[in-house]
Amino acid sequence: MQDIVIDDLIPHRGRMKLIAAAVEVDSDHAVTLSTVADSWPLLDCESMSPIVLIEVVAQTAGVLSCWKKGANRSAYTAGVLTGINSAEFFVDAVPLGAKLITTVTNRYSLEDYEAMEGTVMMGEQCLCIIQLQIFGLRATPDV
Repeated sequence: MQDIVIDDLIPHRGRMKLIAAAVEVDSDHAVTLSTVADSWPLLDCESMSPIVLIEVVAQTAGVLSCWKKGANRSAYTAGVLTGINSAEFFVDAVPLGAKLITTVTNRYSLEDYEAMEGTVMMGEQCLCIIQLQIFGLRATPDV
């Protein structure tokens, strides 16, 4: 597989860029790596609220969505999270420095709409399972 440049696949930068690397991407799924850092939102001393994992899954879904567009990526400006169908958390907090592996799988696609399911693992422990809906926005042509 070719090198995956994460900055080409998600617009997030600075504190809101929670994905460090994409390690596997194809038309049906994406796997990303993250490390909980002290700059992450909702971090309280040594742990973080698991609610932030929704954003980790959403960014991984963005990687998958943009990857699927391939050469047509420039035809889109962004993905918009239009809904969280479900979010099941199995922990009360995520420790600072935790190494996370996030896998997102495409469950359904129709034109610019996608339904995806993501899991976040910390080692062998599943932290959450989240189902998202994403709607891709087409760029406005220059006039």
